[in-house]
Amino acid sequence: MLNSGSNIVKVVVPRRVWETYDYSVPARLSRPLIGARVSVPLGHGRAVGVVVGYVKQSEFDLRDIERVLDDQPLVSEEVVELGMWLSDYYHHPLGSVFETILPTAAIRGQPAHIEPEKQWSLVEQSNVLIRANAKRQHHAWQKLLERRVIRESNLKELGITRTVLDALERKGIVEMSNVATSQIITPSPISPTAEQKRAIDSIKANLETFQAFLLDGVTGSGKTEVYLQVIDEVIRQGKQALVLVPEIALTPQMTNRFHERFSRMAVMHSMISNAKRFETWCQAASGDMPIIVGTRSAVFTPFKDLGVIVVDEEHDASYKQSESLRYSARDIAVMRASKLGIPCVLGSATPSMESVMNARTHRYQYLQLSHRPGAAQLPSFHVQDMRHTRVKGGICEPLLRTIGEHLNRDGQVLILINRRGHSTYYICTDCGWTANCTDCDVRLTWHEVPVRLLQCHSCGRRYQPVTQCPDCGKKSIATLGVGTQQVEETLAESFPDVPRHRIDRDSVRTNRQLTAMFNRLQHAKDGLLIGTQMLAKGHHFPNVTMVAVIAADNGFLSTDFRGPERTAQLIVQVAGRAGRAEKRGEVWIQSYDPDNPDLMSLVRDGYEGFTETELRLRREANFPPFGQMAVIRAEGPDERVAEEFCAEVLNALRQCDVRVLGPAAAPITRVARQYRFQGVVMAPQRRQLHDALKTVERMRPKSRKTRWSIDVDPSEMA
Repeated sequence: MLNSGSNIVKVVVPRRVWETYDYSVPARLSRPLIGARVSVPLGHGRAVGVVVGYVKQSEFDLRDIERVLDDQPLVSEEVVELGMWLSDYYHHPLGSVFETILPTAAIRGQPAHIEPEKQWSLVEQSNVLIRANAKRQHHAWQKLLERRVIRESNLKELGITRTVLDALERKGIVEMSNVATSQIITPSPISPTAEQKRAIDSIKANLETFQAFLLDGVTGSGKTEVYLQVIDEVIRQGKQALVLVPEIALTPQMTNRFHERFSRMAVMHSMISNAKRFETWCQAASGDMPIIVGTRSAVFTPFKDLGVIVVDEEHDASYKQSESLRYSARDIAVMRASKLGIPCVLGSATPSMESVMNARTHRYQYLQLSHRPGAAQLPSFHVQDMRHTRVKGGICEPLLRTIGEHLNRDGQVLILINRRGHSTYYICTDCGWTANCTDCDVRLTWHEVPVRLLQCHSCGRRYQPVTQCPDCGKKSIATLGVGTQQVEETLAESFPDVPRHRIDRDSVRTNRQLTAMFNRLQHAKDGLLIGTQMLAKGHHFPNVTMVAVIAADNGFLSTDFRGPERTAQLIVQVAGRAGRAEKRGEVWIQSYDPDNPDLMSLVRDGYEGFTETELRLRREANFPPFGQMAVIRAEGPDERVAEEFCAEVLNALRQCDVRVLGPAAAPITRVARQYRFQGVVMAPQRRQLHDALKTVERMRPKSRKTRWSIDVDPSEMA
C-alpha cells in the first residue's frame, strides 16, 4: 500500500536499527520540526525518536505519532546531518548512532525545560557563625572566600552539596541568585609571547571560515592561553565555543583556567548526572551557554551559534571510543567545523602522525610554540643503557645514583612506569606454573598494597594468593616483573628519608582524590613522584628536575604499529613535567635496546626527529597515515563460532578491492570469558575501504551471543 501526503515524517529511534521509520502526523498535531523528539508506537511498545526528515509518500502502512515532545528542535539540523554521516563513515546502525549522540534523559523523553542556573556568594559584612565541627560548612565557606561565587555546575568538583549551602544561607552567611545569562570576560593578565601572538592572530583572522589549525606547542609553552584569547574574541562576537579535553582528570584544571577568564561556562563528562547533562545540552542548543568544556562525548553537543572548536591534547587515545560506535572525537570535531565553516584548533606537544601529515599536505595550518615563556628551559634527554648493569626493583644502579644527585640538590624526581601493582608475574620457580585469570588469557598481577592479592588487569577479578604451587605442590612461589608498588618499595629502601607519592589507580580512585593529590604536589618542595601515565598529562610540578622512564622498551617493541608513537608521546609528555620553572630538567630513559631507531631519533632530535623516523617506517609499510585501515573484530563465549564468523566477514571482504589480513586471535585472546578474533582491512584510498566495508556492514552472526564490530581508523590493534 502506498501512503501519500504532506504529513509523513522520517523518525530515527535510538536503538540498534539501521533504518529510519515512517510515521504519519495526525490532524490534531502540528507537524514536528526536524530535530524535534516525538513519542511513537514501536512494535508492542513505545519509543522516543528524533524527526530527521519529511517524505511525500511511503510504501508502508503507517502508524501515527502519539506526541510531539519538543516545540523547537532539540537536535540542530547540523547534528542530525552529522549523525547520518557518522552512520555512513563508521558503518554503524543509524539508531545506535543517535543513541550515542543523545543524552540518556533525552532518550527517556524528559522535557527540555531549562531552569536558570543557581549561584551562591558570601553576604557582605556577615558574621561567620559556623560550629567548629561543621567541617563541610567550613569547606564551602573557604571555597567561597577563594572564588567569591560558586555556580551549581561546579558543586560536585568542589565537593560541596546544596544541603550545606542551604544551611549557610539560613544562617545569613551566603545568598543564592540566578546566574546572569550575559557573559562577563576578565581581561588576560598575561601578555602573549611573540609566538603566541602569531598563533592567536592567525586563528582570529579565520573566524569566519573553516580552517583546521595544528597548534604544535612544547609542554609549558602556553597553548591554553592561545585557546583563551581566541575564545575571548569568539564570545565577544556573540558566538559559542566548544573545548574538548581527553580525560575527566584534566577537566578541573581546564575549567579553573576558564573560570578565571569567563563568567559563564559549563562542563560535560561522564561523572555528571543525566539530568545535569541534559540541562547543559539544552542550554547550549538554545544559545544560553556560551562555553562548553567536555570530554569525548561533548563533541555531539548542539549549539545555536558555534564559533570555534578546540581539541586539547589532540593526539590522546582517549578521544577514540572503544566500543559500540567507535568514533574519534577529534576527527568529528574537524568534520563539524568544516560543515559549520568555523575554525578548529588541534593542540598538542606531541601531534599524532595523522595530524602531522595533514599539516605537511596543507590540509591543516601549522602553528608552532617552540619556547616556554620566561626563563623555563626544555629538559635534556639521556638513555641509560641497562645492559651489563645491576638492577634493583626495576631501576639500574647508575640511574639510582643519578636520582640521588637530584634529590641532594633539593629537586623532585618523577619516575614513570606504566604498570601498576607490585609484580607482573606470580610464578613457581620449580615447575614454571604461573597464576593466570580463570576468565581471561592474562597473567595475574601481584599487589602488595592496600591488601596482598592477585588481580587481573583485564577484567578486574581478584584472587587470594597461594603459598604452595597448585601444580607441583612445592612452596617455590616467587614474583617477577616490576610495577609502581615495587618501584616505590625500592626507592624507599634507597632513600628512606625522602617523601614519596605514588599516583596510580590503586592509590587514587576518584578524580577528586586525584585533584587534591596534584594540588599538594604542586606545593611540595622535595620528594619522589612515582606513577603511571596519570602523571604525564597537563600537570604542573615546578620543582621536578628529573624524570626517569622505566620499561619504555615494551612500547617501542610493541606488535601494535601505533605502540612506538604512543610511547614517544608519553615520554615527551612526562618529560614536560621537568624543568618548568627556573630549574633545567633532565629525562633519563632506561633501555635494554638503546640502538632502537625510534628511541635514538627521539633522544637525539626530540619528538620532531621521532616523527621523521616513524613516518618513514609507516610509509614503507603503507600504514596510516599513508594507507587507510579498519579492523574487524568478533567475540563470543564459543571460540570456534567467533573465529568462523570473523573469517566469514573477512572472506567477503576479500572479494573487494582491498587487502585483508586474518583472522587471527587478538593479542589477549580471551577476556571475561569472551574469545576474541580480529582481521585487518587495508586500502590505498579511503573510498576503496568504505566501498568494501559497505558490503559487509549488515552481516549477522548465526549465534546471538557472538558480537562483532567494524573499527574504522583504529587507534590500537588490541
